[in-house]
Amino acid sequence: MKIPCNKVWYLLEKEDYANYLFVVITWEGLTKLPKLWKMVGVENTWAEYINSACNLFVPKDDFERTNKHNFDLLFSDQKSWDDLHKLNKQNADNLFVFDNKVKKLDPEKLSDKQLIAWVDKFQIGQANVHVPRGPMWLLETPDNLVTNYLHNYLSKQRHSRNLTASPQEAFQILITPLRRSNWTREKFDLARVALINDQINREKALAKHAKKYEWLEYGLQGSKLSLDYFKKEIKVMRRKGAVKTVNELRNELHGIVKKQQKLFKEYNIGRTHKKIFKIVQDSIFIRLYSKDSQFYGYYCMEGIFREIGRRTGLTLEQVRFLAPEDFKKALEGKNYSNITNERQKYSIHFAQGKETSIYVGKQAKKIRKKLKIYQQIITKESSEIIKGQAAYGGRVRGRVKIINTVPEIGKIHLGNILISHMTNPGIVPAMKQAAAIVTDLEGITSHAAIIARELKKPCLIGTKIATRIFKDGDLAEVDANKGFIKKL
Repeated sequence: MKIPCNKVWYLLEKEDYANYLFVVITWEGLTKLPKLWKMVGVENTWAEYINSACNLFVPKDDFERTNKHNFDLLFSDQKSWDDLHKLNKQNADNLFVFDNKVKKLDPEKLSDKQLIAWVDKFQIGQANVHVPRGPMWLLETPDNLVTNYLHNYLSKQRHSRNLTASPQEAFQILITPLRRSNWTREKFDLARVALINDQINREKALAKHAKKYEWLEYGLQGSKLSLDYFKKEIKVMRRKGAVKTVNELRNELHGIVKKQQKLFKEYNIGRTHKKIFKIVQDSIFIRLYSKDSQFYGYYCMEGIFREIGRRTGLTLEQVRFLAPEDFKKALEGKNYSNITNERQKYSIHFAQGKETSIYVGKQAKKIRKKLKIYQQIITKESSEIIKGQAAYGGRVRGRVKIINTVPEIGKIHLGNILISHMTNPGIVPAMKQAAAIVTDLEGITSHAAIIARELKKPCLIGTKIATRIFKDGDLAEVDANKGFIKKL
């Protein structure tokens, strides 16, 4: 594969952790979307791994071309977006079914051929849910194209003086999905367990609940939520009032529907833009639901990956750095120990037309030096008040803590402002402690935005430079209603 070194590359994401198992097949998929979707993907992608942290890049000109086409479809062919979301919902349903089948397996009893077959099916399943998220993800990461457009639209529509919500508040209400996430379902189910008066029956129900939802924060390689975790959660819930929680969650969606209908009238929002808000709602719901099907899959597949590691002399983490075609070779006897270590330490892989080329060590670094990376210039003005998009409203002050990795979670205390390149399931415990959440790169369908809405915490996304301007201990104010963070 000829690497296009003459292009300017755009950094889309900075993952504190990713692996080949997660990225290679999905990053390939974005380079050639099915024609039936009517969407276009980017022609080239590449990923860079530095001690298992991962940076994801696309060509800037290609990125802009792709986004123009897919953005136009929000107006010219809204059905194509509906069809994509329906497809991804079905794919995620199928992956959940697959995951549950895997969970019942005894990996030690499977032949090498059977292990490979299960891995191949999982790879296809996760690509089937990951790649359809691509078009909206590209529109929102890192430039928030849909968010900015809808904010501007609402500002222009603000004719009445008697509005019940500002454009910023209206935006947050109008993009709220009308379907419950697994996170909300867990909270609702836990509240129902908390309502059981008999202690023995309540403890039995809680143990069953813990087993059902222990995967929620697993991500790509996280740990399972313990029974003790759920015991603490139910204790807090019983103290605050489980009946109140159940009633609030039961009535929440109905309340949101009424608010949305009222805002559609107040802002005089026409049919086309109502539909665009609905498309965004569906994108947010489908992104979280389909990611859950992936992460639940990693949780269920862990036994198979461990068994492959046992048979090939690889650790679980080394198995995660096998490319799709490597599993068969590893089980046939090829030694991947040094190869996977090198990939974790420093490697890059390029994808074009569903073909991937991998480079490691010195060769990878030599290629990296030839690549031109787009850099945003930080001015004095932009460093004093940093603007972003509000994922959830609110205004707070607090001490900043920069949290990008799981080991950094220990730094955070209740009431701190969490700033991150981008969040992931591994740092959810820190997000729960934070008074507000701020990210550099994410969009309205991102992990940070979705979890902030679930936690009902002020959240500012897409600042691009917050982690470069702030440091641990800085006193800051986050005003997610107006879309900025500033030092105090």
